[in-house]
Amino acid sequence: MNPIERFDFNLATLIDFSFFNIVKIGIEIGIFREASKPKSIEELLNSINVSNKAYLKSLLSAYYELGILDGTGEKMSTKRFLRTITLEYDNLKEIIPGWIPIQDEIAKMANHAFISFENSKVMMDFDKDADFWDMRLSNQLAHLYREIIADLGGLRDGLRVLDLGCGSVSPVELGSYVGPNGEYVGVDFSPGLLSIAQERVKEHGMDWVTLKELDIMTLISRRKYDVVIMSFVLEYLPNIYSGIMKALDFVDEGGKLIIVEPFRENFENIAAWEFFEKLAKEFRRFPKKSDVINALPYYSKEVRVKEYGKSFLVLEPLM
Repeated sequence: MNPIERFDFNLATLIDFSFFNIVKIGIEIGIFREASKPKSIEELLNSINVSNKAYLKSLLSAYYELGILDGTGEKMSTKRFLRTITLEYDNLKEIIPGWIPIQDEIAKMANHAFISFENSKVMMDFDKDADFWDMRLSNQLAHLYREIIADLGGLRDGLRVLDLGCGSVSPVELGSYVGPNGEYVGVDFSPGLLSIAQERVKEHGMDWVTLKELDIMTLISRRKYDVVIMSFVLEYLPNIYSGIMKALDFVDEGGKLIIVEPFRENFENIAAWEFFEKLAKEFRRFPKKSDVINALPYYSKEVRVKEYGKSFLVLEPLM
């Protein structure tokens, strides 16, 4: 597999694991037993002995989207379903093991979230649990997509890069490509993650890297960049169209916007992964590729779109 194929394969496998875990949770808390006969959503919620009914409702919603629960009129009941997870022997070597224990830990957090989102074992707050997020952003799967970004963007010394939603690792990994004569600007709304990033930038003496604590939706375009990056960001934005317009406004002549997302048209059962990601209160939903494409007619310039695999889009404004 080439790097993009390997990345997509690992995302698809992660989603398969998430499907298994979301069904396992339903068995453990008794949803399939209680929903064996049609019940209203309220009756079903009240029949399950968990405290956090909001998260339980999110689980029922995921089951409905995944075809596990069926809604007939005002009643819900279990639906016959079959999911086959196939792992070919020849592809096992392509699995990046680093994401597996992290996803297992998040699945455990989900069980504690049924008690309360504030349970101390739920560690998905970007600031309070910045160390856990840093671990997620440091694993080999995240390193792979940053390598792909560097390749697609042609990152090299002297380029100007704007990274929207940079997190704690990209400032050093992606910033290293453009220094010492270029410029890397990382923007994130989490002071916890930026603090970790800043320590690393200082340790490596990367004075061409600048970090800013800002909300992407409030940014004003005053400068232009050769490459603008949005990796796993759109799922947190209240308005994807506006976010893409803002990002494109930062792209200089001949530059490009690189977007990395598990576009939901391309990944069956992605709602299973989303259920676990909703442990982060800012999470909304993974975008469709069409969400990005449909935004482009509203931009002031024509935009060339290049698609790479299932998870990478490169947008190039035409001057």
